Amino acid sequence: MISAVIPVYNEAGALAEHVQALSPILDRLMGDDWEIVLVDDGSSDGTGEAIARLCAAEPRIRGLSHAVNQGKGAAVRTGVLASRGDAVFFCDADRSTPPETLFPFMAALEAGADVVIGDRKSGGAVIETWQPPLRTWLGLRFTWLANTMLGLHFNDYTCGFKLFRGDAGRAIFAETEVLGWAFDVEILARAAHRDLLVREIPVHWHHEADTRVKIVRDMIRSFLELLSILRRVGRKSS
Repeated sequence: MISAVIPVYNEAGALAEHVQALSPILDRLMGDDWEIVLVDDGSSDGTGEAIARLCAAEPRIRGLSHAVNQGKGAAVRTGVLASRGDAVFFCDADRSTPPETLFPFMAALEAGADVVIGDRKSGGAVIETWQPPLRTWLGLRFTWLANTMLGLHFNDYTCGFKLFRGDAGRAIFAETEVLGWAFDVEILARAAHRDLLVREIPVHWHHEADTRVKIVRDMIRSFLELLSILRRVGRKSS
């Protein structure tokens, strides 16, 4: 069984289209043996009602909700811990990475990986629409800083498409505390400290404008979150 976790915040208009694109991929991979877990992170635009309609139409879709907005990391954590699959992945509701990406990711898991993550920064990645130059530069600096502080060697922490063996994913997320933008760093740091095999696979990706991103505020928060990860998880020795 495979579980797909989708964190959702004010995505009422696009959610049904995403689910309709993902469901046939899950059918092709697993037949009937799949579930989609939609986590509404305190939306105010009718997302809860959209999730209810999807759940009513398809019994393999489950909806969970937070009473108030807690952050993407919190929504992913809630969904992963509620998942039931032998494999569990999470992806963004805006389909910035196409759902067909799941095919090579599952092949990597079946070949022995414990965690498979999207990589937008290697030569094999295809970027259809780039982020603004400042965000691209800051993203590269963030990756360098996370690797330097934590003794890690990943190309891309924040691509919103990641796959786990179910037991490994639930064990990692049971320990996580970072709920904001740096939550991806914590889960990969914890995977590294567990000596899990993490594979990075280049992906197709396109940027979706996000008015919720406040660059200065979020970079400061992310740096403070990196410090908290270093304090609680520690630096990985080579």
